[in-house]
Amino acid sequence: MIIPCAVAKGATLGVVAPAGVVKADALERGLARLRSWGFSVRVGEHVLARRRYCAGSARERAEDLTRMIEDPEIAAVVCARGGYGSVQVMPLLDPALFARHPKLVCGYSDVAPLLGFIVARAGVVALHGPMVAIDFAKGVTAHAAARWQALLAEPAVAWSESVPEAIVPGVATGVLVGGCLSSLVALLGTPYAVETDGAVLFLEDIAERPYRLDRMLTQLRLAGKLERVAAVVLGSFADCDGHEEGNVAAAVFREFFADASYPVVAGFPAGHLSENLPIMLGVRLRVDADNLRVEVPS
Repeated sequence: MIIPCAVAKGATLGVVAPAGVVKADALERGLARLRSWGFSVRVGEHVLARRRYCAGSARERAEDLTRMIEDPEIAAVVCARGGYGSVQVMPLLDPALFARHPKLVCGYSDVAPLLGFIVARAGVVALHGPMVAIDFAKGVTAHAAARWQALLAEPAVAWSESVPEAIVPGVATGVLVGGCLSSLVALLGTPYAVETDGAVLFLEDIAERPYRLDRMLTQLRLAGKLERVAAVVLGSFADCDGHEEGNVAAAVFREFFADASYPVVAGFPAGHLSENLPIMLGVRLRVDADNLRVEVPS
């Protein structure tokens, strides 16, 4: 796996919109935050474009990302937002380009499949974390901001975090893959479906009712994506509880994974929440459910 070069303070970050429509005011707030941390920024030509529900055509979005990867002045690329559309871009990208010019690409939600494409097809690690016109525009926690900057400065840096719950005990290590559950499930049956054999699978989502979570997890299971995982890490599932008493996301997870043969932990602070701790996809992650720890070893 290729680890991109460190991104120093003062470096130029490229901003692209591979998915949904970007609001100009939110973009400016996010850019201001990046500048306040000492970075220069360059915005892709089509970031504020609009074609129905996406930020321009798929070709325009792919061209913006390609130019940022090719440009030697761009140290890393940060996506503006998720929404929908990254899957349209992936067939238009050359994986070899990302390997020739390895740079961190950062995003989550609908961008997670794009990150998975970079990891699986180019062999370059990618940063699952805050986006410019969403998280940075609203403001992230000090802990998340510090972790994000630390990972840019040293992509392979070691870290350790506690988790509040172990659904299934055990200890396992594997390459970290995954992201937004609904986006990952949408890739099943395509050439871009997530490869989970021997991997630590991270899952998060937002505004999905409990029965929908159950349905998507069941689809992953029936597709064979849970047969040979090393471990599962459940992140944030904001606004995913039902209205009926006891009909909550946590209960779905406990029941679904009750008989799993691999460690499963829940409550890792990443995904659609203000904390949204950045995590590096493509690196080896150790899950210690017995001691409620998730870590990238030194």
